[in-house]
Amino acid sequence: MGEMTKNIMIIDDEDAIVLLLTTILGLYGYTSHSCTQPLNAVRMATELQPDLIILDIAMPDKDGYEICQELKSSPQTRDIPVIMLTALALNQDRKRGMESGADGFVFKPFDPHVVMSEIARLLG
Repeated sequence: MGEMTKNIMIIDDEDAIVLLLTTILGLYGYTSHSCTQPLNAVRMATELQPDLIILDIAMPDKDGYEICQELKSSPQTRDIPVIMLTALALNQDRKRGMESGADGFVFKPFDPHVVMSEIARLLG
């Protein structure tokens, strides 16, 4: 039956980014689910069990670092690779992201090829 379609979850409070990522992922044959409410993100990831999560850092209510830490500290979600999306191309962000358990980084404004190569690298 061939390979199962990979499922990717997008956690970002900006509809435009979610739409853009959903479109790019769809073109590459991935299924995506989006969560624009940071407070529901961990619960949704636990229910969905996606193959990979794209997580924005700067969000209201709860930032990407907190969400990533929660995902990585739960046995149900800790093995899901997380790519952090950040407009802040600062080294300290990357460092904080790594400390919270991120597996990869993509800087906004992002190049679709960079996003796809990070996904390919992590899903192998």
